[in-house]
Amino acid sequence: MADAAPMNRSFAPLHARFGFVLLLQFGLLFWLVAFDRGRDLRVLLELTGVIIPLFAIAVVTPKRRDRWIAFALATGAMLFSGGALSGIRPGGGDIGPLLAVVFSAYATWKMLLGIVRSERVTGNVLAGALATYIMAGLAFAVVYGVIAVRQPDAFVTAAAAPAAFSDLVYFSFVTLLTIGFGDVTAAAPFARAVVLVEGLFGVVFTTVVMASLVAGYLRHRESDTGR
Repeated sequence: MADAAPMNRSFAPLHARFGFVLLLQFGLLFWLVAFDRGRDLRVLLELTGVIIPLFAIAVVTPKRRDRWIAFALATGAMLFSGGALSGIRPGGGDIGPLLAVVFSAYATWKMLLGIVRSERVTGNVLAGALATYIMAGLAFAVVYGVIAVRQPDAFVTAAAAPAAFSDLVYFSFVTLLTIGFGDVTAAAPFARAVVLVEGLFGVVFTTVVMASLVAGYLRHRESDTGR
């Protein structure tokens, strides 16, 4: 018990920085969906799969090992981008986008663990949960981007045209929020399977994780008020 207070103090400033992660995420989302038409899909894929997750890892964990893993994945994703950022193709293959997928998933997982393991649910923890939810949407958008690079007609718009990366980001969050407008659809079997996974993740996260965190936050507020 003697070590609990110092550990909580060390994590407090980290959780407080989730506001900066949210700000970056919302800014990136708005830019990608509203302004990024006509840009190279691979470049946007690499940037989305590296920048926000790298900053999120720096916020969510003080462990050097986690940060070194994140740095290695981010560096590999940028170096081996196969023509997008560096043009390096080891063995003639594009492993950069795949590393971007792994890195996005790793960052989402670390953020989720940091939130679930929080001993006390505060407003900052709720902000972290929201940041984790948005990170998951971006991670799935990166997965869709990798699928689209390998199979351009895997996702199509209502005009039957291949979806741009901005369409994939929009589609990812429409799926995560379980809205389903139908203006962008998954046409390939593997793409549809990934969409099902994201839809299930969105339902579980909102109904189980977020609901539990909000209930815990309200309990703590009531207990603090009653003192």
